[in-house]
Amino acid sequence: MSERLLLAIESSCDESAVALIRGGREVIAERVASQTAIHAPFGGVIPEVAARAHHEWLPRLLNEVLQEAEGLGIASTIEGVALTTGPGLVGSLLVGAGIGSAWAWARGLPVLPVNHLEGHLRAAWLREAADVDAPTLPAIGLVVSGGHTLLVRIERDGTVQRLGGTIDDAAGEAFDKIARLLGAPYPGGAALSALAAKAPRGARITPLPIAKTEQPYDFSFSGVKTAAIRQALVASGLNDRSPGRAATLTRQFAEYPLPEEGAIAIAAATEQAIVGALRAGVQRALRANPDCSLIVGGGVAANGPLRSALASVATEEHRVLVVPPMKWCTDNAAMIGAAGDALLRDERGSYQEPSAGLEVHAQWRIGSAVPA
Repeated sequence: MSERLLLAIESSCDESAVALIRGGREVIAERVASQTAIHAPFGGVIPEVAARAHHEWLPRLLNEVLQEAEGLGIASTIEGVALTTGPGLVGSLLVGAGIGSAWAWARGLPVLPVNHLEGHLRAAWLREAADVDAPTLPAIGLVVSGGHTLLVRIERDGTVQRLGGTIDDAAGEAFDKIARLLGAPYPGGAALSALAAKAPRGARITPLPIAKTEQPYDFSFSGVKTAAIRQALVASGLNDRSPGRAATLTRQFAEYPLPEEGAIAIAAATEQAIVGALRAGVQRALRANPDCSLIVGGGVAANGPLRSALASVATEEHRVLVVPPMKWCTDNAAMIGAAGDALLRDERGSYQEPSAGLEVHAQWRIGSAVPA
């Protein structure tokens, strides 16, 4: 039986992406257009701007991927189109679902709705070399990104059970917000990590508190943000040490710049606190699930200290850790193709007629067939 060839489109936020995936693992062709430069002046993603950029980029990327497929003589063997339909920005999702469905309808192909979060987990199955083994199931999965932080258990049949997640800010969101107040450039997470790396080796870092949650696999990062702001106010010499609105804080820090050594210390403390909390949560999950390997996905999985921390906990617990290459940690279409193939193979999802129209969802709980 030949391996399934899927075209995949991702447009949940501010990355326009198209890919061609064979067998849920082999990336035949892929294109990603980043909108970072567009949103940088605003310090964050503007939904309407993101949707317009997807309108501009997706047709171009689709054409490039298809030209590559035609050059390889495999364009006619595409079986279906996997489309991200949630969770994400509704406007952006509508653009991707619409373009993908129109292309599929014109060629008599079916479409397949895919959960963006499952895509991040399935990125672990993508391979850069033919001899790379697929992850083993069951597994504990950690998705950690700008919009999501959650722990799941992935069963042998591919079903996903949610164990816990953030009850307020996502880890990446906390990184971005603190970075912006420290004056770091957008995107904040990577800039904050680079700033933290400047901390002298062995330097004493004033720890930031991590709130305890009622559930063992839940996370809370809003307190880290508040504590970081308080430290920044002190370091800037401001008398008012009560965090106010973001606009007020931004103005205060513009008038009273934070010394570089203070910014470095706060960045290092922030990274230490968030990475430590994620490591502890993963370790609890592994100890409660001794039969599981460990899979990590999402943009924050590109963070070096986090990758090191998770590698160490996997070693301590004698588990196999799989983290995708950097290029497949951030939003991409290859992971959506991998997730779509898994849905069909495990009979957890089914093709749909593109003419029926796909619904998109800002919220879609992972592990649920019906968005909720």
